[in-house]
Amino acid sequence: KNNKTMGGDGGTISSNRTYLRGAGKACHTADHPSNALKRAKFEESERARLILGSCAVSGVVLDLSPKKKTTVSSLKIVACPYGKLYKHENALEALLHRSQTGGGGDESRLGTHIRGMKDLHPVRFHVTKQSSSSNNDGAGVGGKYGASCPITEADISSGNVPCFVIVRNKQKLKDKKSNSTKVGDDNEEDEVANNPNVLSERAIKEMGIDGLQSEYGPFDEKDMIRLAPPKTGGVFEDVRRRWEARMEEERIAKLKKKKDKKRKRGGEETDPKKPPSSTAKPTNEIQTTIQSKSQNGGGRSNNNHNSLGSSKKKSAADEARSAVRSAVAHNPVLSNLFGTDKKNKKELTEKQKRDALFTRNC
Repeated sequence: KNNKTMGGDGGTISSNRTYLRGAGKACHTADHPSNALKRAKFEESERARLILGSCAVSGVVLDLSPKKKTTVSSLKIVACPYGKLYKHENALEALLHRSQTGGGGDESRLGTHIRGMKDLHPVRFHVTKQSSSSNNDGAGVGGKYGASCPITEADISSGNVPCFVIVRNKQKLKDKKSNSTKVGDDNEEDEVANNPNVLSERAIKEMGIDGLQSEYGPFDEKDMIRLAPPKTGGVFEDVRRRWEARMEEERIAKLKKKKDKKRKRGGEETDPKKPPSSTAKPTNEIQTTIQSKSQNGGGRSNNNHNSLGSSKKKSAADEARSAVRSAVAHNPVLSNLFGTDKKNKKELTEKQKRDALFTRNC
């Protein structure tokens, strides 16, 4: 408090209006307690208007000019779970830079709550042309176009209307496509993907989640993103707390799935206590069948290896015998000496055999 002293009688000239009697007591003054809530609301609406009208990374104004012959914004915009808006290109560049540098300054710009492009969801505003009076200051969202609710036509770009981004459930959408049998289902899905997906809170309450599924779904209420949640009243803290809990659940589920997969793979390859796989069963069955047949048929050896060796030896001996027999049959001398006719062998004496051999050689 800066007070100026006058003379030596203790008199002062006040430079602070707190010394003035009745200052700030009137309800129309800005200091009155009744206006504190209005000031907070005004500050929150200004904050929401800035969030809805600019990119959170680059800070550039978002151009909400519509596509040709449509009322849908043409600029590629994405939203994070905290309700901030980003130009798709700027967000992608920031993510690439963060992955290459290992973080750096982009952590504070993007935030650790954005893990990748999977946490950024497309935003399509229903835009209307604003009147010239609303753009006199040049601060209107997207210049001469502003975002509005396609159902209630409430002005979303003003920052005073609570709104949500409808995030479609990919798994339900995949199941719906696989179960669809109609020819026009694909065209219907493409049309839904191009429709505006930002609705006001009032429209969601009036229509209901089930009533919006055909035009904006399939989606779940838990997946909706509140755009520019106010920090007053604990709304933003609740959004952040729920998202952090969800990220932790996904992280635990991912680790569990990875461990189960690793355990399953390691058990199949390196576990010595595990019984042999089904692919080895036919070989074992064949070996046991061969062993049982050799034991039951031959009866000479209980070892499969010995039975196979003996069979090989028998086949060689048989071949030698057959070769000798063929030679004896073709040679008359050998046939007389080693002939197989037992009756002739017994009738001929040793002298007759020698004489026959002598006469044949001469």
